[in-house]
Amino acid sequence: MQAGIFTPHIISIVSVALIWLWLMEPNLGFLNYVLKSLGLPTSQWLQSSGTAMISVIIVSVWQGIGYYALIMVAAIQSIPGEILEAAQLDNAKRRHVFFRITLPLISPQLFFILIIMTIGSFKVFDTIKIMTGGGPNNSTNTLVYYIYSFRTTNIGYASATGVVLMIVIGLLTLLYFRLLAKKVHYQ
Repeated sequence: MQAGIFTPHIISIVSVALIWLWLMEPNLGFLNYVLKSLGLPTSQWLQSSGTAMISVIIVSVWQGIGYYALIMVAAIQSIPGEILEAAQLDNAKRRHVFFRITLPLISPQLFFILIIMTIGSFKVFDTIKIMTGGGPNNSTNTLVYYIYSFRTTNIGYASATGVVLMIVIGLLTLLYFRLLAKKVHYQ
């Protein structure tokens, strides 16, 4: 199960995007075939301004979820069994065990994942370049793709936008540290 979840993360994003491009093809795509066979309306996936960004998000999440799942599995497995056994002997309810023992013990990994996911969400480029090219009607045009589109026509503007991107990511990371670092429990 773990290998199946982690495998998309080690596959090239170009390959992943091309496979999903085929799956989301409006006429011959597998996803529309499944929807049609279930009697549901088909979708334009990448050809509609309303669904293109969510389609790219689905692909990006599917490709990256294995990495985060692997970190979480390792974090949960590192919880000392004695602590969970003591809670069981004390007849602690499952939700109390989760919120008062498990969650605090895996909070450093959750904090790391939050920061890495935030940075990763700002640097989505490959999937958009391959699947939509920023379209339709610039509906999937992210800041990184915006920088890329100005690389030849106005390098100064692209560089300034890159600096703004760095500042935004830095401010968000700083905000996370200010708001959440006190809630992270290190052993």
